[in-house]
Amino acid sequence: MEKQHDQLAEDIGLFRRALIPDFLLGLLRRMGDEEPNLLQMASLYALDAGPHPTVRDLAEQVGRSMSVTSRLIDQMVRRGWVERAEDPVDRRAKRLRITPAGRDYLRAFERVRAQAQRQLMTYLTDDEQRQVSEAMALLGKASRRHLDERAQGADHVA
Repeated sequence: MEKQHDQLAEDIGLFRRALIPDFLLGLLRRMGDEEPNLLQMASLYALDAGPHPTVRDLAEQVGRSMSVTSRLIDQMVRRGWVERAEDPVDRRAKRLRITPAGRDYLRAFERVRAQAQRQLMTYLTDDEQRQVSEAMALLGKASRRHLDERAQGADHVA
């Protein structure tokens, strides 16, 4: 079993090495001057995932200080990706929310990545492409279950 896991890890690594150059170049062309850094992308995905965290909550999630996270939020607010709103329970706290523009940005990012993946799939036979599509559909189902479970856990915490 361990040998299968090692082979899977090697295959996934090879896939990523083939995918990433085209993906990143496509992303740079598509995103232009709005290219995000890794911390911005992680933060956008965290905000897209569920409840509206405070700056402190997000700082803990991304493992950065309050001052770094606050500056990060300022950048993303200027870009129109994130908005702050007063917490209805604690007026001193600000809740963060991804904006429709921020969500659109993430979806564009995902489309560029999917395009690079589809390009790699052209090197597969029709039958292999069908198998990969079926496997991706299964991963999509597992992802939905995972996200639903995470959202239910967040509902119980809130």
